[in-house]
Amino acid sequence: MSTGGVTTRWIRPDGGGPELFLAAPADAAPAATVVVGQELFGVTAWVRGVCERLAAAGYAAVAPDFYGRKAARAELPYDDAGRVEGFALLGALTAEQVAADTAAALALGASLGGGTGRAFVGFSVGGHLGLLAGTRLPLDLVAACYPGWTLADTPLADDHPPLDEPGAAALAAHGTTVLGLVGADDHVVPPEQWARIGERLVTAGVRTDLVSYPGVPHGFLCDHRPATHRPAESADAFARILAALAAVALPRP
Repeated sequence: MSTGGVTTRWIRPDGGGPELFLAAPADAAPAATVVVGQELFGVTAWVRGVCERLAAAGYAAVAPDFYGRKAARAELPYDDAGRVEGFALLGALTAEQVAADTAAALALGASLGGGTGRAFVGFSVGGHLGLLAGTRLPLDLVAACYPGWTLADTPLADDHPPLDEPGAAALAAHGTTVLGLVGADDHVVPPEQWARIGERLVTAGVRTDLVSYPGVPHGFLCDHRPATHRPAESADAFARILAALAAVALPRP
């Protein structure tokens, strides 16, 4: 489908695996590839809209259907039942599969002939998946928005916390920049945990920019959930993400 200068479609990777939702500029090569990590609820209309927003800014935005091995194109409701089903699907996902799906998304973006930058923008669970992928694949940027379970109690089948000491060291070795965005009233990533995340990244030598918005809850970027959406902070967060992506898209010396 093409609309507003952006094309969108679902694509099955050549090597197999779950489908990828692609949004890309309609009439130009993308400036870089951005993998978009879903919330707990799957590749929802909101996640697809984020992809389209990034594509309109000039990027190939690819959202892997991480749940696709168990439930293709799952789009769960924003309620307790949706959370239960989401955690069940997440619990069947392995770190190896996350890396494979992210690699497939990056390959799809590269096939469009654009810039060589490789980024991952993830939301809640997707922030966790982005940091996890960054420990296994060389990414220029991980923009992790209120990323849960990064230091302990990971919900994936065989995952170590992505920000344990080896994980943080891997991000540093890959030269990955981490942009972190969270609300100070986040019940999933409370302030003391956010401080520990910052300490772990800085100690490992990861280039880090962590932002906390006062009085803001978990999930504040998603305007499909009015109770927790915060328009002003959401606008600021997206501006920071776009600025970080612009740096990724610059030609390397």
